Amino acid sequence: MKYHEAHVEHLLGRRVRDVDGQVVGRLEELHVQVVDGEHVVTEYHIGPAALFERAGAFITELPFFRYIPFARKGYRVPWTQVDLSDPHRPRITTRRSELRTMDLGESAGPP
Repeated sequence: MKYHEAHVEHLLGRRVRDVDGQVVGRLEELHVQVVDGEHVVTEYHIGPAALFERAGAFITELPFFRYIPFARKGYRVPWTQVDLSDPHRPRITTRRSELRTMDLGESAGPP
């Protein structure tokens, strides 16, 4: 099995494109689990909803943010669908329309 390492600080905020070259959003959140003593990224969250998720769950309780439609869009992408062969230009291996969407109020647990 090939292991791939990338610095998180170089990935956060990067625009992510799909297989058609369309921008999906910015990579804002990574979910990590400990597997056999190693920290492993299991899921990437992309888009404005992921940015607000990173800012803190309390933000969903603020009335003003409930009415910003763009802030509610985001995607949950399994690590198996992310190509980091060029960490400066991350890509997903599917079309944006095939991704699982997320919402500000959604739990960040596994799919």
